[in-house]
This record gives sequence, C-alpha cells and structure tokens, in this order.
Amino acid sequence: MRLPDLSWLQVCAEGKWIEEKCTAFSKDEVCMTYTVFARKYRPQGFDEVVGQDAIVTTLKNALKQGRVAHAYLFTGPRGVGKTSLARILAKALNCQKGPTEKPCNKCDICQSISEGRDMDVLEIDGASNRGIDEVRTIRGNVKYLPSRSRYKIYILDEVHMLTREAFNALLKTLEEPPSHVKFFFATTAPSKLPETVQSRCQRFDLKNVLTADIVKRLKQIAGKEGLEIEEEAAKAIARYSKGGLRDAQSLLDQMGSYSEGKITLADVQGLLGTVGEEEVEALVNSLIGKDAPAALKVVHGIMDEGRDLDVFVDQLVWYLRDLFVVSTCGYNVELLENPWRERELLERQAKELTGDTIIYMIQALTDMKRKAVDDLQERIFLEMTVVKLAGMENLEPLENILHRLEELEKEVCRGAAGAASAESIGRSARFQTGDPTGHSVAEAKGSYVKSGDGKRAVAGPDVAKGAARAARSQDVGDVKEVWKKLLNHVRGARHNLWTSLKGCMLTGLGDEEAVITFPKARQFSMQSLGKKAEEIRLIEDCLGDITGKKLRLKLVLSEGPVVTHESGAAPDTSDDESPCESNVNKLVSFFEGEVLK
Repeated sequence: MRLPDLSWLQVCAEGKWIEEKCTAFSKDEVCMTYTVFARKYRPQGFDEVVGQDAIVTTLKNALKQGRVAHAYLFTGPRGVGKTSLARILAKALNCQKGPTEKPCNKCDICQSISEGRDMDVLEIDGASNRGIDEVRTIRGNVKYLPSRSRYKIYILDEVHMLTREAFNALLKTLEEPPSHVKFFFATTAPSKLPETVQSRCQRFDLKNVLTADIVKRLKQIAGKEGLEIEEEAAKAIARYSKGGLRDAQSLLDQMGSYSEGKITLADVQGLLGTVGEEEVEALVNSLIGKDAPAALKVVHGIMDEGRDLDVFVDQLVWYLRDLFVVSTCGYNVELLENPWRERELLERQAKELTGDTIIYMIQALTDMKRKAVDDLQERIFLEMTVVKLAGMENLEPLENILHRLEELEKEVCRGAAGAASAESIGRSARFQTGDPTGHSVAEAKGSYVKSGDGKRAVAGPDVAKGAARAARSQDVGDVKEVWKKLLNHVRGARHNLWTSLKGCMLTGLGDEEAVITFPKARQFSMQSLGKKAEEIRLIEDCLGDITGKKLRLKLVLSEGPVVTHESGAAPDTSDDESPCESNVNKLVSFFEGEVLK
C-alpha cells in the first residue's frame, strides 16, 4: 500500500502517535517503526551510564560545585558512552530544573536534546564537516546567544577527522569562548588530535566496559523485553563484544530475532560462529599430549562446521590465559575469565605446562593472527602454529639455566686444587687436531701412541710420564705469559673461540707441540673445537707468532680442576668482566654459540 506524503510525523518512545499537519489517513495504515536496543536503551542520565564510575562522579561533582569547564574531550573505544555522556552533560546544563546532576528528561529541552533536534545543542559529525569552512561557520555563530537555553553547546563527534587547518582555525575560539558556549568533543583516536587542542580541554578517557557489567545490563534489557537468556549466553555475548556495550546490545537484539523467547549458548555460538568449549579443550589436550595429527583434526573440524577461525583463536587465547592464571596462582574464581570451566581439568592441564610455555603459546597465536590477511592464510598459519606448539617441549626459565651453570662451576672448583697436572694429563682423554671422531686417546693408566706400522697401541705409565716431563720442559712463567697473549689475541679476532678457551689452561709448551687442557665439565667444548680445523689452525698460528716456533696443537681433558704447572693455582682470570658479560659468556660456552652483536 502506498502511503500518502507526510509533512511531519513523529513517533514517541511509548508508541503513541503525535500527528501534526498530516493529510487525513488512518493510523492503522502506517507501519510501526522499530527502535533497536542500542538506541532504545541509551543512557538518559548519569546513573544509567555503565562502567565509567570515576568519570560520572567527576562530572556530577563539577555540576554541584559550579566548576563546569568550557571544553571537554571524551576519548575511548567504540560503544562505551562517549556521545551519551556529552548529551547527558548537555541536558544537565540546559535542563529547566538545572543545572543539575540529575536532568529530569521530561521537559521539552531534555527531550529535544535526547532526540537530537535541539536548536541550542548542535551535534556535528567531524567526518563530514571537517574543513576550515565549517569551523569558520562555528566561529561566526558562537557570538550569538542561545535561543532558549542557558548554553549553546557544540558536540563534535569523531573530532579527530578535522583537518589541520580546521583545528588551527578553532584554537582561539576553543581557548576563550564566550561564557554561553560549551564544546564537547568525542573521538576514538585521541592521538590524532593536536596537542594544542588537547591542552585546551578537560580530557576523560573512557575504558572498556567490564564483562560482568555488560552481562548485568544485558539481563536487565532482556527482562524488559520479555526475553529469557542463559548466563553462559550472556557471557558469550559480552566476551564477543570486547568491552563495547553498544555492540553487546546490538548482538542481544539480533539474538532476540534469532531465537524464540529463550536465548541459549548454542544459539549464540551458532549466530556468532564461535565453537564449543569441547573443541577448545580438545585442542589444548592435543598440544599437551604432543599429538599434532589430533590438533590438525580439531582445526579441520572447525572449518568444516563453517566456524570463524579468528573467533576460535580468541577463544583459545582466553582459555590459555585461564591456564596461565591457574599455573601461576592456583584456581582462583575471581581471576578466571570463564569461572564455570571444570576445575579439575584446568588444574590437570596447568600441571602439564610451565608458565613460560603457556606464555609462548599465547604469543605464537597472537603473532599468527597478525600475519594472516585472509581466511586461507589464517587456516594455513593456524595449522602451522598448532603443529609447532604440539612438537615443542616445556620451556625452562633462563634463571634456572644460569643457576645450573653456576652450580656446575662451583662443583668444578670444589675439586682438589693440588692435583698433579702431569698425572692428570697422563690419564686424560687426548684429542688430535685432525681426529673428527672425537675418540679418546688415553685410558686408565696409559696413553695411546702410534706404532711403526701406524696402528694404535696402549703405552704404559712410563710413556705418559715421559710426555708429561716433556710438556713441563718450558718454564711455567713463560707458559703463563704465552697463554695470556694467546687469549688476548683470540679475544679480538674471534670472541666465541675466546669464550671456549677462557676456562682452560696451556699446560705444555715444547719445541714441536703445545698442550691445552680442558676441565672435565668442558668435554663437549673440547670435542667441538677438535672438529673445527680452521680454529685449530688459528690457535697454532697465534702460538707460532708468539713463540717463533711451528707448533702442533694437542687438546687434552683433565679429570680434575685445571691448574698451573708448579703453583697449583687456578688459571689466571685477570680480565675484568661485568656481571652481564659473565652471564653472556656462560651462555655462549654452554650452548657452544657465538656472539653476533
């Protein structure tokens, strides 16, 4: 049916009809308009604002004490009440019973402000009125008194969209406006506002509304609308809205159309594309059990059901967050995001994962979300991430590794300081430069030597003692001085090699051979160095430059602590190190690494 042209038609909130200057037609012929929940239940007073108690208290006290500023800046994420607070403050200032912290919402001024049609309260969209010409119009109009109210109020929404020239044109008026003018700014991006503008306003940063407050508000609206909603369903809507009350109200409005009277958790999951807790728990169990195929099956099943992977990753991150809380401070209902989860399950899973492992999992999933630009990439990245997480071992804190290194160092130092180095060399495991296999060339009371036919044979203790005497042929002071020079040269040329040699000692220096002894705790370092022909040649060249002899390097392993020839003192470690450098050197030595920077 085609409706006749109307000159003016208004519908009030209660559904009553007010017709003025209308052509004659039946009211039943006009389709009733529907008001969505986000508009219908918009806060009309300070007491109805949810989750912004500190800001509400400040504004109410300012009204009581007559300390209302000429410019306010309301910042924060979407749907938390920025424009609503600006409207409520405008009503509080211009209400016929005001200024008051409780506007009546019954006088014509309050109603016209709520409906956005008051002539003295001008709401301007900063996105569509962002140029300097619009600001010049405002500057030209502020000198005129309000038509019927106390104040002429300008509410600029999304004010960060104004151009730089527009901001500059507004600065003087914003700093010293007429006494009858107030400016209320609202923005989701305060960083885009010039500091000169922000400094001229009183700024209020609105925060995300807590999940508990959103759930409480949703239940109130559902009760007024005759809807029944489950507790878990309300919490799921609140979590999905991510702190935005307006988004939560819009989702509740959708659920009212989707379900028939009662809103259940299954209805919310079906509409929003979320998955059940069973899938999240199954994936976490797969990661704990290092079962990569089972983890991939969970992801594949979610895709087959048409679920939103982005939402699923958010659910998984929040689940791991609860595991982290349980792992850190035990099961505490007040700290959990989803306190209805099974306590025994969370405690069992938290025992299987360390706190550092859970942190790494959360970081890996959030990094995966940032990398994915579409649904296909998101699936591939998610599959790669869950396979990687399923194959990793529990992470150990760096402090524990350093503690173990320190304990190992103490254990080595507790050995007999007076052990004879000659007998130690005779019983040690001897490595030749070109022996890549790392086989020992020393046994219990003798050493390996090569016979005339090239085969190995076991020599007796006398041979070992003879080798020890030959190694001691050089004066101990000279050996010590050569070792210092060698370390200084290697430290400048190759830092990782210097780290490997620093805990060792030059225990023999003959005419053809030089012996470097490693403590037993550094056996792996000795084996690694024995396989690096280039570094062995570097050491031999350095020794040749220092002594003027062509020496062949021999690496041996001491069963006791490494000491000097005669004095029985520990190796010289006169090089000054900071605690940070000491810890770095320990790590480099432990992992056989190299300092790149």
